[in-house]
Amino acid sequence: MEANKSKAQASKTATVLIIDDHPGNLALLSTQLGLEGYTILQADNGFSGIHLAQTHKPDLILLDVMMPDINGFEVCRLLKQDPQTHLTPIILVTALHDLKDRIRGIEVGADEFLSRPYAHEELNARAHTLIQLKQARTRLEEERNRLQLLNEISRAISSELELEKMMAQIIRRTQAAVGATKGHILLLDNIGKVSRRFTVRTGAPLKISDQITPEVLEKGLAGWLIREQRGDIITNIRQDARWITLPSDEAEAGSAVGVPLLRTDHTVGVLILSHPQPGYFTPEHLSLLETIGAQVAAAIENAALFAEVNEERRKMAAILAQSTDAILITDARWRISLLNQAAEELLKVQAAEAVNRPLHEVAQLAPLIPLFGHARLAPLTQEITLNNQRIVYTSISPIQGVGYAVVMQDITRMKQAERQHLERERSEKQHVKELFARYMGPQLVNHVLSHEPGLMARRERRLAVVMYADLRNSTRGLLSRVTPHEAIEQLNEFFTSMMEIALSNNGTVFELTGDELLVGFNAPFNQPNAPFLALKTALMMQRQFNGLRVQWHHKLGTEVGLGIGIDQGDVVIGNVGAESRMSFRMVGEVMSRAHRLVDLAEDGQIVIAKSIFDTLQQQKPDVLKRVNFSASEPIALKGFDAPQVLYRAQIKRTPLPTTENHNGRFAGTPTRRG
Repeated sequence: MEANKSKAQASKTATVLIIDDHPGNLALLSTQLGLEGYTILQADNGFSGIHLAQTHKPDLILLDVMMPDINGFEVCRLLKQDPQTHLTPIILVTALHDLKDRIRGIEVGADEFLSRPYAHEELNARAHTLIQLKQARTRLEEERNRLQLLNEISRAISSELELEKMMAQIIRRTQAAVGATKGHILLLDNIGKVSRRFTVRTGAPLKISDQITPEVLEKGLAGWLIREQRGDIITNIRQDARWITLPSDEAEAGSAVGVPLLRTDHTVGVLILSHPQPGYFTPEHLSLLETIGAQVAAAIENAALFAEVNEERRKMAAILAQSTDAILITDARWRISLLNQAAEELLKVQAAEAVNRPLHEVAQLAPLIPLFGHARLAPLTQEITLNNQRIVYTSISPIQGVGYAVVMQDITRMKQAERQHLERERSEKQHVKELFARYMGPQLVNHVLSHEPGLMARRERRLAVVMYADLRNSTRGLLSRVTPHEAIEQLNEFFTSMMEIALSNNGTVFELTGDELLVGFNAPFNQPNAPFLALKTALMMQRQFNGLRVQWHHKLGTEVGLGIGIDQGDVVIGNVGAESRMSFRMVGEVMSRAHRLVDLAEDGQIVIAKSIFDTLQQQKPDVLKRVNFSASEPIALKGFDAPQVLYRAQIKRTPLPTTENHNGRFAGTPTRRG
C-alpha cells in the first residue's frame, strides 16, 4: 500500500497538456485535473499544442479530435513520430463513438480514448494510470541510460560495480596511468563531509577508513581541492603545508597531485596520488587526472545509483510479493494464468482451481467478463460488484504478447463510509435548512446554504433595521371574547400571514411572541436597501391585516388592530440563551426604541424613527410621495433622555359594523394595546 501511495503522490506532481479549441472544454478539463494536483498546460489549437509538447515535455496529453486547421488525429500522429514526444501518452477526448474512429486513433498512436460525456472518476483514473505508465517508462529509460554509461566507464576504468572494488580498481588504474605509488579517494556525503577514505599502495590491498583527521579538510590538500574546485600539484610534500602527514606516514617524502571529483552542482570527493620522488608529477599528469576525474565522479555516482536501484528493486519485489491488491492475469483468450493470494481472498476462489481454466468457467469471476469484452482495444477501469457483494475498483489492461492484466482494489468499506458520509451531510443540511427556515424565506435559506452555511453561528455587531408588528386590543377585543381554540386559531392565522409577508421581502423573523412579531433587516446579512424593505413589509402587513380584521369580525365578532414601529441602530446578533435552549437573536438599544415606537402606533399606523425617514428620503424619495408621513413634535420615549421626532403614517381601514354582532358584542375601533 505504501508503494501505491508513493506512486500516487509522484503522479500528482506530473504535468498535463490539454489541447482543445473549445474554451469551455479547456476550462473544464483544466479545473478537474488541476484539483487533483497536476500542473496544467493549455493550448487552443493543434500547432500550439505540438510546440508546448516539444518545449515542456508533459507527462500526459489530453487531445480534442475535432479542431480546425489540424485535427486531433494528425496532431497525435506528429507527436508520436517525434522522438522528443513519442513516449508521451495521449488520450483522445472526443464525442465520436464509431469503431472506425477508434481504429484510426490507434493507427496514429493514441494510448486511450475518453468519450464525451465522461465521468470525472473515469478521467482521473485514466490520467493517473497513463501518467504512472509514462513515468515508469521514463524511469526505465533513464535507468537504462545510466547503466549504459556506468558500464562504459566501468569497462574503461574498472570491471566492478561494487563500490569498494571499484575504488580499488580506480586507484590502481590511475596509479598505473601516471606511475604513482600510492593513491587515495575521499568520498563526500550530502553535506560535504568525508564519509569514507580509500587508500591503495602499490602491491598492497585496499584500505578503507571512515575516521578522517579534521585537519585533512581544514588545512590539507583535500580540503583545498574541494574549496578551490580545481586540481593542483605539490612538488615536494615536505615543503608544502597542505600535505598533512599522518603518524603512520612520518617518513613519507616525494610529490603529490590531486583533483576534485566534480559533478555539475556538487563535489563527489577527491582523488590524490603520490610518488616518493619530489617533482615527479607534471602538468600533463594533472590534465590526465582531471579527465579521468570527471569519469571517476560519474562512475562513483552511478555505482551509488546502481546500489540504490538494486535496493529499490529489492523493496519493490518484497512489496509486490505482499501486495494487498488482487491481481489476475489471463492470456489473450481469457484463460487464467495467475491469481495472487489477495485475489484468492477477495474472489473466494483457490488459485489451484482457477489457473488454466477459461474465465467463464469460474463462477466467481463472472462479473469480470463484460469488462474483458470492452478492454480489447484499450485499458478499462470500472467499479463492479462481485457475487459476494464486495465492491471493487477494477482495472483491465491488454498486454501485447501476454493477454490481460486485472488489478482489483476492494473499496467496499470506502463506499459504505462514503454513503454514510453523504447521508450525514444530507441530514445535517436538512437540519440546518429547517433551522434557517424558522427565520427566513426559502430563497434566502438556499442562498445561505450555498454561500454562508456558517451564518447562524456568527457573533457580530452590525447596523440593523428593527420592525415590531403588534396587535392592538388583543386582550379585550380577542382573548376575552372567543374560546381558547378560536383565539389560538386567529393568532396562528395572524402570524402565518404576517410572516409570509416578512419572508417575501427578505426579512429575518427573529421572534413570534404573544401577539407580537419582530423582524430584522440587514441582519444577519447585508441589505443596502433595508429601510425600504422594512417600510414595504409594514405597508403590506397593514393592508393584508385590514382584510383579516374584517373577516375575523364578521366570523367571531373580534375587534383587533395592528400597529407597527420601525427604527434602526447597532445590534449584536448571535445564538442567545441557555445551553439547553438557544435562539438566534438581536440585542441592542435600538430594540427598546423600536418597541417604544410600536407602543405609540395605533391600529393602521406605521411609526418610524427620523433616521429611517431621512434614509428613505435619500434612497427612495418616490415612496415617501405615495405614503403620507406626518412629523410629530419631539416626543420623550420612556428610558431615553433626548426627545425624538417621529413620523407617523395612517393606512386606510375598512370600518367595522357598529351593530351588535351574533355574540351580543358591539364593534368598536381598537386604538391601543390591551
